Amino acid sequence: KSFVGKYKLTVSKMREEEEDENATRYQSGAGYTWEKKYERSWDVIQEDENGLRVDIDDQLRKRRKKQETEIRAIRRGMNRHLYIIIDYSKSMGDIDMKPNRLAVTFNVLENFIREYFDQNPISQLGIIVTRNSRAEKLTELSGNPSRHITAMRNSIATEGEPSIQNALEVAKGSLCLLPKYGSREILIIFSSLTTCDPGDIYVTIESLKKENIRVSVVGLSAELRVCRALADHTSGMYNVVMGEEHYKEVVFQHTHPPPTTSRCEAALVLMGFPQQITSAIPSLCACHKQLKYGGYSCPQCYSKFCELPIDCKICGLTLVSSPHLARSYHHLFPIPMFSEVRISDIEEAEQFCYGCTGKLETTTYSIALKCPKC
Repeated sequence: KSFVGKYKLTVSKMREEEEDENATRYQSGAGYTWEKKYERSWDVIQEDENGLRVDIDDQLRKRRKKQETEIRAIRRGMNRHLYIIIDYSKSMGDIDMKPNRLAVTFNVLENFIREYFDQNPISQLGIIVTRNSRAEKLTELSGNPSRHITAMRNSIATEGEPSIQNALEVAKGSLCLLPKYGSREILIIFSSLTTCDPGDIYVTIESLKKENIRVSVVGLSAELRVCRALADHTSGMYNVVMGEEHYKEVVFQHTHPPPTTSRCEAALVLMGFPQQITSAIPSLCACHKQLKYGGYSCPQCYSKFCELPIDCKICGLTLVSSPHLARSYHHLFPIPMFSEVRISDIEEAEQFCYGCTGKLETTTYSIALKCPKC
């Protein structure tokens, strides 16, 4: 009886302390305890003569954070080889992202693949999926974004458990055969909390480190020790997404070439600039073994290919176009970081764009970018 009485007294005292704390928080404007997990996102919305707008300070903070994360004046590789490993296990059917994790992953990766080739036109990409404790290669390394997106959309069956080790072995088997002057990268989209591996995965991690293959992981569930060790040992990145917007943000970090390591060899690469040809009679292309009316002719062996960039199947010459090569240099020689200014703070005579000569929008929430040199 004495114990029950003391227990009731303790519970009553705890309730009184909690009620006092809630009353104090409410009077100070912080709200009740159960309201702490909600974000009052509507508080950053302000209204002017043009309607509702997000607070400009929030936009400035996001832009500054993005600029601060960009590393300048470092050595980067132009020729990238990236394999994307997608977890096709049953955990991809979870609905914590709407409509489910798999549908959101498809949308994010489709935009990422297009942006990847836009930023790295002479690089290559491939897709590997893992399910039922096995790994299979959906697409080989190539520079055609439509082929990767179509193959990814056509393979939608999710079942069983994933296997990180099997997927890494499949990717390593292809990346080890590539020349050392190009970067070798693996990006894993991992949803499950378990991995079913046939052997010691840490032996595979050491072999990846020895082959200078960088592995980055994007987790859709909780952080895993094996994924953290995989990223740390191979100089990659490991992020656990907190929402759909954060998912897109962490994946799009890999569109820019990563810094090269000291073990990466520099070499002169022989490249060919083929001419586009069109004939009235179809001829066999060397890439698909199909009859085509048009294509690109290799300047060394005169073999015909359907797309660029590509390595010639006959003579091994790297075939690119001059615009692709020119666009690849913008990572090596980036433009200076522009400063942000409010348009309302600019003199009225200078409130126009030097690029299109158009009038700048002069509202309270508009910002402009100013060149630091001129």
